[in-house]
Amino acid sequence: MHPSIGQTVVFTYTDDLEMTSRFFREIMELDFVVDQGGCHIYKLSETSFLGVCNLPDRPTEQAGVTITIVSDDVDGWYDFLTAKGVDYVRKPAHSGTFGIYSSMFLSPHGYSVEIQQFNDRDWHLRRLDRV
Repeated sequence: MHPSIGQTVVFTYTDDLEMTSRFFREIMELDFVVDQGGCHIYKLSETSFLGVCNLPDRPTEQAGVTITIVSDDVDGWYDFLTAKGVDYVRKPAHSGTFGIYSSMFLSPHGYSVEIQQFNDRDWHLRRLDRV
């Protein structure tokens, strides 16, 4: 069995740390928990965090990366963020293929952000023995 995992931080990269950080702090109203100078870290839940960095050796492409926030209130997030001027690229909708209800917008630093609810509320309790 592997050693324990306490939290996760996913780091993303931006050319404008102040603008991007302001979006997560003021528009999404996430808690700003760590300021490392070139990186700001926001709390998503008790065990998950999102980092936003402007570093000289950072990756420059956002393609293929989606920040997914799992919530029981996809519609509530949609209403909350559209009221603040966030333009969604996909309004809340069901996907039978993936067994989810979700919506999507682009962050100021170009990443796709998906607010998602799994149809199976116990999705995270399973352990699959095959790929």
